[in-house]
Amino acid sequence: MPDYSNPATPLTAHKYGWSITIGRGPLRYGNNPTQDCTGAYTTQPGATVGSLLAGITTWYARENSIPIDDLVLVRYSLREK
Repeated sequence: MPDYSNPATPLTAHKYGWSITIGRGPLRYGNNPTQDCTGAYTTQPGATVGSLLAGITTWYARENSIPIDDLVLVRYSLREK
């Protein structure tokens, strides 16, 4: 199984399911408001874990009118479909 914790890991399966927890930074000690999102991804040539996560973060920022620099990726998971 590939090491999906490494951003440089190539995505070799045709499709992936993803799940993230994302919040607005800066995070503070204690409870921080976050949101869970899920989706699917069809692999593009040369895609890596890092490029997929950057794309998801950019999408989330655009959809919610939040500056991308204000977002913090708290957790993510990928699974091959």
